[in-house]
Amino acid sequence: MKKYFLGIVSIALVATACAKAPQKKEESTTPLVSSTSEEEKAEVRETKNVIYQGVVKPAGISIYQQGSHRLQLETGKFILLESDTVDLNGYVGEHVEMVGAIRPTVEEGGMIMRVESAKLIIDEKETDVVNDKPEEETEEAEEAEEAEDDDNSESDDDDASDHDNSSDSSDSSESSDSSQEIQPITPELAERIRNMANESYTPDQWTQEYCTAHIGFCVPIHRNWWFKSFGTTSSLLWHIELSSEELGDLYSGPIHVNLVSGNISSLGVSDKQLKQKGPNVVGYRAWTDGRHFEISAPVTLEGAVRYIMENLDKSE
Repeated sequence: MKKYFLGIVSIALVATACAKAPQKKEESTTPLVSSTSEEEKAEVRETKNVIYQGVVKPAGISIYQQGSHRLQLETGKFILLESDTVDLNGYVGEHVEMVGAIRPTVEEGGMIMRVESAKLIIDEKETDVVNDKPEEETEEAEEAEEAEDDDNSESDDDDASDHDNSSDSSDSSESSDSSQEIQPITPELAERIRNMANESYTPDQWTQEYCTAHIGFCVPIHRNWWFKSFGTTSSLLWHIELSSEELGDLYSGPIHVNLVSGNISSLGVSDKQLKQKGPNVVGYRAWTDGRHFEISAPVTLEGAVRYIMENLDKSE
């Protein structure tokens, strides 16, 4: 019986010794990788040198948390806009051609453009409609002036010298409508002049542009300035103003760009010549069909006038 018991115990010990000890589960030393880590590391690819045309509007409230403005396209869609070089506020409500790099937004389904340059677009048909009335008024004014000149001529037949002086005065007023405009310097205008005089006029600062296909010219605009075209006036073929603040009424901007009738040779000046006239400085640019440009501003803005005068060009 004792041997039997010892045999059972021996068998039990052998079985215990042969049993495999449980193995510890090795902890993984490999860090868990998020399924989106590769996407986060991947660089967002931009498509450069893309051109879009549309109407600039504020970004407004939307699901897209990017961009300061949006460009409403003719198709009804829009793209978001952002820029470190172009003042997009100056184009709100305008039909504009934007050039830059485009990429998808963080939120799915949107596109955003990093705007590098902007160009104002004027519809020729709209411009023609707007200018119909002013042109008629201009013609009527010219006829009235001619009638007055005839009356003066008849009344001054006995005094040739008076007639000559009247003729000289008439020629002078016709050839210097834009350059002889002396604006009253209000505190608001004086502040705008100071702000614009403190700007840098290096070429990299002129990132905006005003263009009109109706007449076919483009004017460089400083990146920090507002601009507004008043079209044809009673005395000017085309009138544009530049300011450090948003423009409202006529003659509220310190810098004027005017298209005027007459060749500059008749004024005794040459192309791209700068002259001081009273408190203003005037830059002259020859143009086509017996017309020329006069860019005028207070003398403290001479550097800006010179840059605009030298870089005003035909629109493509």
